[in-house]
Amino acid sequence: TYMKILFVCTGNTCRSPMAQAILQEKIDKEALKNIEVDSAGIFCGFGEPMSRHTAEIIEEMDIFFTHKSQPVTSKLLSTCDIVVTMTREHKKLLAGQVEEKRLFFFYYITGDGDIADPYGGDSSSYRAVEAQLRRAIDKVLSLARRETE
Repeated sequence: TYMKILFVCTGNTCRSPMAQAILQEKIDKEALKNIEVDSAGIFCGFGEPMSRHTAEIIEEMDIFFTHKSQPVTSKLLSTCDIVVTMTREHKKLLAGQVEEKRLFFFYYITGDGDIADPYGGDSSSYRAVEAQLRRAIDKVLSLARRETE
């Protein structure tokens, strides 16, 4: 079955593009043909670049990845099978716009805490987010597969 996963954070310049890139890296390496991934922000405009530290981390991955921020819209949400937010708070903000059975937050999936916003932090705070997202990505995929079967 074909599946589209959307990662959502606040500004769509740090956490959600990093999650998107980590999953894209896995899709590319394992040739997962039936999965598409995107990202968006709850409070953001169109066309902002990734934060510098996020871009540095993604550049190390062996993938083709370009990114400009986009806000969450009802049209975008309607095209996604699973929406995964970085925090419980993000999930609450989207609750009226996405069916409950398609809306999740990282802590629910992994038990590994919310994905804290590294914005304004140093490189190590971004690396901590990367590590947390990498630990979570297989669990996100297995949840998505379960929910779309």
